[in-house]
Amino acid sequence: MRLIEEIGRITLKLIFYPKYHFLFTYKNFDPKRKDPYILISNHPSLHDPLFVSLKLNKYPYPVTGNLLYTNPIYNFLLTKIIKSIAKRKGQSDVQTIRGIIDTIHKKKRGIMLFPEGNASYFGQQSDIPLFTTAKLVKKIQHEVVLAKINGGYLAAPRWGVRRDKGDFHIHYEPLLTPQDINQMTVEQIEKKLIDAIAFNDYDWNREKKIIYKSNQKATGINQYIYACPKCQGIQTIKPSGNDILCNHCGKIAHINPYELIEGLPFDNFIMWDQFQKKMIPEISQKELHSSGRLIEIDFQRRRRIVQGDMAITLKDKVLILKNQKHQHDFHVDQIEGLVLTQKNFLSFDYGEKTFLIRINDPMLFMDSINYIKGE
Repeated sequence: MRLIEEIGRITLKLIFYPKYHFLFTYKNFDPKRKDPYILISNHPSLHDPLFVSLKLNKYPYPVTGNLLYTNPIYNFLLTKIIKSIAKRKGQSDVQTIRGIIDTIHKKKRGIMLFPEGNASYFGQQSDIPLFTTAKLVKKIQHEVVLAKINGGYLAAPRWGVRRDKGDFHIHYEPLLTPQDINQMTVEQIEKKLIDAIAFNDYDWNREKKIIYKSNQKATGINQYIYACPKCQGIQTIKPSGNDILCNHCGKIAHINPYELIEGLPFDNFIMWDQFQKKMIPEISQKELHSSGRLIEIDFQRRRRIVQGDMAITLKDKVLILKNQKHQHDFHVDQIEGLVLTQKNFLSFDYGEKTFLIRINDPMLFMDSINYIKGE
């Protein structure tokens, strides 16, 4: 196993070192340590679990969602190259905790947690409670180490293309000792975790002033940004190199070398998203259209079953996917666990089944459905 892990680590370095400028720093933490610990990290980019473990001689096992195992590449990586702890559909928290405790106490291996669960959309931490993670920390009462990532979102924005050798900084330091955990309440631990993983890559780079190079900085932003701040048009945003256009207004913004937006009242996508979400109550009253591909998930066989490319409509509280052969109607009030995964997939449970929709406007449809559901 040790040989396989080293081969995997070398392979990952060969793949990613030429693509990013990594900076690993440590405070009272030895990356060569072999004893188990709980590694907590913020989640600015999609591949953080791979990057965080690059310099750790005995990497902690990541706790991963069951959906990843239905992707052949990730399934191979998580079962053949590295070990992981799966949080499977239908599996109780008790079973997952049992697997985590077994990993720490019997296998003498650490675990890796990304409490946000989902990579950042626009460069700051997700606004979600961490009470469940805090309860887990309290129960295990093992040392917690923080891996704090800065610049990860700017180097590889979730919606866009990777920047050329973008700076990706990871800092490791102890966060909680077993004695700390024993003396703290779950609520106090939760606050400590929330404060520890908080980040804002735009504010960070206002100070660092690192230049991120690319001539395609706006590519993909139309998947997550759907409202024009100038004309309030919906689904009118279009990328053009490092510029952002509106079908009605023409060029409306430019992404500068520091990844800040020029030409608008705000200079980052965090604030742009706040602006567009204020329009959702009005938007959700209208009929929305997009296109994409419907996929059914078979967790038992770890398969993704493609149902076909379809026109997508959201109207009268029903999400409709239709092509020449099939029509699928999903009533919004029966959609559960809606999540935006990877770059442009909406994942949700409907009855006893789980579906993925690869869609051209994932953020618009997710925001609209969540608003209609009152979430």
